[in-house]
Amino acid sequence: MKLFRKFQYLIIGKLLANTDDVFEKARIHVLLNFVLLFILLNIPYTLQTLSNGNTFHFFLAILTTTALLASLIILKKTNNVKWAVYFYVLNHTIQITSHFLINNGRMEMQGTSFLILYVLFGYVMLGRDWGRILTLFAVLMMFSGIYNMNTNFSLFRFPDSYADITSPGLRYLVIIPVLLNIYLVSEFVKARHKAEKQIHDQKLKLEANNKELESKNEDILSSINYAKRIQQAILPNDDTIQRGIPLSFILYKPRDIVSGDFYWFNDLDDDSYIIVAADCTGHGVPGAFMTVIGSNLLTQIISENNVTAPSNIMSELDKHITATLKQEKQHYQIIQDGMDLSLLKVNKKTKEFIYTSAKRPAIFIRDKQIREFKGSKSTLGGLRMEEKKFDEISMKYGEGDMIYLFTDGYIDQFGGDDNKKFMIKRLRELLLEIHLLPVAEQKQKLDTAITSWIGKNEQTDDILIMGIRF
Repeated sequence: MKLFRKFQYLIIGKLLANTDDVFEKARIHVLLNFVLLFILLNIPYTLQTLSNGNTFHFFLAILTTTALLASLIILKKTNNVKWAVYFYVLNHTIQITSHFLINNGRMEMQGTSFLILYVLFGYVMLGRDWGRILTLFAVLMMFSGIYNMNTNFSLFRFPDSYADITSPGLRYLVIIPVLLNIYLVSEFVKARHKAEKQIHDQKLKLEANNKELESKNEDILSSINYAKRIQQAILPNDDTIQRGIPLSFILYKPRDIVSGDFYWFNDLDDDSYIIVAADCTGHGVPGAFMTVIGSNLLTQIISENNVTAPSNIMSELDKHITATLKQEKQHYQIIQDGMDLSLLKVNKKTKEFIYTSAKRPAIFIRDKQIREFKGSKSTLGGLRMEEKKFDEISMKYGEGDMIYLFTDGYIDQFGGDDNKKFMIKRLRELLLEIHLLPVAEQKQKLDTAITSWIGKNEQTDDILIMGIRF
C-alpha cells in the first residue's frame, strides 16, 4: 500500500497540490485508478491472445494499452487532466466498439455493464455535454446491435473466428464493470460530502469572521460618531453666528460622518467679527483631525494672541500648522497636510470688509453684478519652499450685498446627465439666480441643486458654503 501511494504521489502529486477543488481531486484519483486497473486487466487479456494465436485481439490489446499508457504519461508530464481523460475515453471507445463489432452486435451482461460504465464515466469526468454524446453513442450501438442480431439484413458481419472467447479462468472479469460503476459513483458521492462539509466549515468561518467584522465596525463607527460629537462641539454654535450675523446661512454637508471642512467664527467686539471657511487635506477621520488643529490654532492666534489683521492671521496660521505637523525642511518624514482657507473680517460700524484667503475664491454680488475674489496661490502648511504672501482685499459694502465663501466640494462634485463636475461657472450662475431670496431659502436652493446634481452618484468631497447678506 505504501508503495502504491508513493507511485500515486509520483504521478499525480503535483496535480493534487495545485487544486483545492474536491471534485477535481476525485477526478484525478478516479482516472489514475481506472488507467492502472485496465493496464493490469490488459496483461492477462494480452497473454490469452498470444496463447490463442489471435493476431487481431493481440493488436487490439496493444492499441488499448498504448492509449492507457498515453493517459498516464500525460498526467505525469503535462499535468493536463482533461487530455488524459480523452485518451482514457479513446481506450474505452476502442474496446467497446471493437468488441461490439467482432461479436456482430451481441452484447452480454459484461458488455452492457462496461457500456454503462462508459457513459457514467463521461458524465462525471467530462461533464454533461460529453455524457450526452456518449449516451447517444451507446443507445445507437445497442439498437444497431439488436437490429443486426434479429434481422436478415445485417449492418455488419464478422467471421465467428474474431468473436471473443473468454477462458473459464477469466470469467471473473464479468464482475469488474459492476464494481467499477459502484466505485465511480461512491467516489463522487464521497467528494460531494467533502464539498458540503467544506462549504459548511467555510460558512461557519465566514459567519464568525462577519461577526468579528461587525463588532469591529460597530466599535469604529461608535468611535467616529464620538469624533463627530467632538467636531460639532468645536464648530461655532449656530445661535452664536446668528446673533453676530443675522442674515447668513451655512450649508455644511460632510461626505462621511466627520468632515475635513470646518468653519470658525469670533466676535472681536460689538462692531466687528471674523468668519472663516476652511478645507483641510483629506476628508473623513484624517480631515477631521486637521479641522481640530485648524480651529484650535485660529482660537489661539485670534482670541488669545489678539492677532486680528487678516494677512497676519494667515501668516501666523501657516507657521503654526508647519510647526505643529513638523513640516520643516530638515525633518525626515515630511507631512504635506495643510488647508485652504477663506477669511473674512467685517466692520459693521464702518461698513467695510477685508477678505484674504489661501487658494480659495469668494463670490461677491451687488446690484445683480457678480465679482469673484481670487485667493492666494499658496496653501496653509506643507513644505515651505519660499515666503508665502497673503494679499488682502478691502472693500466697502452696501445694504443687500451678498458674499459667499465656499470650499471646493460643491464645485468639484460629479453628477448631472454627463457625470461631470459642477464647476465654478455653474455655481456663479446659480448664486446670481438666487441671491435676492431670503438667506434660508438660498440655503435650501443650494442644497436641492447639489442633491439633484449628485443623483445616484456618491458625494465625492465635503461641502461647505457660507452666505452673508450685509
